[in-house]
Amino acid sequence: MAQVLKEEVRNRILEAAEKVFYKKDYRGAKLTEIAKEADIPVALIYTYFKNKEVLFDAVVSSVYINFESAFNEEESLEKGSASERFDEVGENYINELLKERRKLIILMDKSSGTKHTEAKQKLISQMQVHIEVSLKRQSKQKYDPMLAHILASNFTEELLEIARHYQSEKWAKDMLKLIARCYYKGVESL
Repeated sequence: MAQVLKEEVRNRILEAAEKVFYKKDYRGAKLTEIAKEADIPVALIYTYFKNKEVLFDAVVSSVYINFESAFNEEESLEKGSASERFDEVGENYINELLKERRKLIILMDKSSGTKHTEAKQKLISQMQVHIEVSLKRQSKQKYDPMLAHILASNFTEELLEIARHYQSEKWAKDMLKLIARCYYKGVESL
């Protein structure tokens, strides 16, 4: 029974922290606000988490982005265009990620002052490398690396805009499909 209560309190703290970090960001959030949201004494937070940074890490740990495995899986597919490989691998990965969109936004937009400050830039860099690999695979022409960087930056921001303005799972999937179509085939494909 006591173990169940401990887990319940820990989950309440995490849920409260997610709400407060989402509303205020890491620097603006206060442990007193998190405790109030969780309806517990602030000292109880320290029973479960050493400090605010450790609590923040626990909130974002489930969505910490490392697209390398998805990129590697997509790149290992022998056949198909870049858009077909995205449809087979990348789209599902992103849809799963959007299920935890608030945590994604916290990690990408609200982590200043933590070890995760560069999370968005890391994602853009990983995506840039992935795009460079795809360009080499699909095109005989050599492109300035800035093209891959711009495309990676744009796609990352588009993904975050879906998360920021999320309306429903269906809406997010539809938006992702449209963005992917524009991304791979151009605006005229609409």
